[in-house]
Amino acid sequence: KGEVISECIEFGDIYLDVKTSELGCADSKIVLSLKEYKIMEMLIQNSSQIIPKERIIEKIWGGDSDAEYNNLEVFISFIRKKLRFLGSKTEIKTSRGMGYSLIWQ
Repeated sequence: KGEVISECIEFGDIYLDVKTSELGCADSKIVLSLKEYKIMEMLIQNSSQIIPKERIIEKIWGGDSDAEYNNLEVFISFIRKKLRFLGSKTEIKTSRGMGYSLIWQ
């Protein structure tokens, strides 16, 4: 049998499986929706900086989308709940008026 090699990007105590869209921490994992996955991928790949809300909306929903900030906030809230469910010490930090970043406690 062929060996299955997962492709993951990592930050702190979490990993994001590129092939299965699963967010994992230790022995737990949960499947993310497409938008949740794309937001998490963007946060992990840019983990050293605050990502402006406008940039996330443009990248995830598209430049001509009428997505509002509250659309993004709803998805951030879903991801935060999933991080807590996994028991992760990684958090999505809101920088008021600026955007979001990942922090690891």
